[in-house]
Amino acid sequence: PPVPDDTPPAEERPKPSRRTLILLVTPIVLITTMGLIASAFTPTLATKHPLLMIALDARNRFLVLARHVDIVPFVIVAVLRRSFSDPLFYLLGRYYGDNALRWLQKKGGAGDLVPLTEKLFKRAGYPMVFAFPGAIVCALAGQTGMSPIGFLIANLSGTLTSVFLVRRFSSAISSPVEGLLNFFSRHLVATTAVSVGLVVLSLVLNRVQD
Repeated sequence: PPVPDDTPPAEERPKPSRRTLILLVTPIVLITTMGLIASAFTPTLATKHPLLMIALDARNRFLVLARHVDIVPFVIVAVLRRSFSDPLFYLLGRYYGDNALRWLQKKGGAGDLVPLTEKLFKRAGYPMVFAFPGAIVCALAGQTGMSPIGFLIANLSGTLTSVFLVRRFSSAISSPVEGLLNFFSRHLVATTAVSVGLVVLSLVLNRVQD
């Protein structure tokens, strides 16, 4: 069903303080930095510290590599890490409305994905929060006035479901995953050096393009 929009238009909303913006953006910057560290040191983290790896970044590829982590800490850490930034983007959308979406479109690397997501969200807001709780979707949930309780329920239940599905998928492809982990272990210094180099290169290229 369409998401009820009980949020006043952007021009009628009280402008949030600069402190509010800092409190929202600072954790997002920290989380982005944590993700870069996880990507840069993936070979070392995957073989030596898999739980720390998914605490830094719980994207699917890291969850697949962390298949040896016991199920309880795996689920707890993965769900907390994956859902931590979602309320922040929800609040950005709720406080800053269309400006938050335009920022994600221009500076957040979302590009043309924002208009497409906006169209889909009008038709299936809650299912999208359940199945695709990324920055754009969470910001749209706030911008369109989705209930905070409804958002949290859909977001957490979808995150929990996705974590279990990735865990099952990791078990289903255990042989190639083990092969990759063994390769990392045998060539730990070289693979880590390459991984760090690729992350640094991507940062430099992004900076040049900006």
